[in-house]
Amino acid sequence: MELEVRHLRVIAVVAQQGSMPAAAAALGVSAATLGSEVGRIERALGCSLFRTSGDSVSCTAIGERVAARARTVVNEVALLREDVRSHQSGEGPLRISSDSLRYFTSFVSHAYATDMRRPLLPVPPLTGTTTTEAISDGRLDVAVVIALAAARTQERPEVGGRVIVEREPLLVALSATHPLAAQRCVDIRDLAGEDWILPPVEIDPGSEATASVLGALGVTLRSSYGPHDLGPLWPAVVTGRAVSFAVPTAAAPPGGVLRPLCDQPIIARRVLRWRLGSIGEDDVERCVRAAGSAYREQLTHTAQTQGWWPTARSDEKPTLAS
Repeated sequence: MELEVRHLRVIAVVAQQGSMPAAAAALGVSAATLGSEVGRIERALGCSLFRTSGDSVSCTAIGERVAARARTVVNEVALLREDVRSHQSGEGPLRISSDSLRYFTSFVSHAYATDMRRPLLPVPPLTGTTTTEAISDGRLDVAVVIALAAARTQERPEVGGRVIVEREPLLVALSATHPLAAQRCVDIRDLAGEDWILPPVEIDPGSEATASVLGALGVTLRSSYGPHDLGPLWPAVVTGRAVSFAVPTAAAPPGGVLRPLCDQPIIARRVLRWRLGSIGEDDVERCVRAAGSAYREQLTHTAQTQGWWPTARSDEKPTLAS
């Protein structure tokens, strides 16, 4: 017998109720039928899941583990069905996010200002996974992500995409007291000995793309911080303990500076991605407009007020998609 979701539901209910009659009532079957079903499930798994004492039931050690996993699967299936129902009916909220907290706030604000057909449910940037993975597996509906232009990304047939920023040269964040902070642009080879805060995983899964780009320059970066958003780690940069990559819309706090990298060795793109079937074409267009407006707003309020902007060449500045 192959295990099915209904078998996992039986395990979860019996473990929760702790009584065969109570579990049978919850499942809408007789106690005898339930007992036979539990026996078939245990034979299929090759282990005893429950101990019985009269009408009472308790889990064995392996039974507790199986019941916990069964509850997780049953809950996920229920959520999946609810997601499908919501999206088919068009009643569910549109889960919207980005992989940058600063940009997230602006993007959501501009999305609210449009006449989106569905209500919005803002989801702050996720940790422990890439935003694209969250779209692919149904945890998000639409989001703006930053991806290295040189990175080889695996295409996901369930995810759509539109480029918002065609060319976004990465900057370097330094302490204002760093010896290279006074230069107009910084050669990344001169920072090879520094402790680096690397781009978050969505920008660069596993840092492999960055390593490939820098490998062509003969540069290997050392990092005790790993991939991490710059925002909460600015104190490490300001005090000179680390240097970091940064996007042009970042804002340097007092004691920190942003500088273009000479010859722009690392170029990113900002892309709107969505789960196909979860959002209509009209709402995709509204999200595209909101994403572009949010980026232009950030350039005005952050990048164009930073010391690096007035002297930067045109190829060191972002290019928005037309």
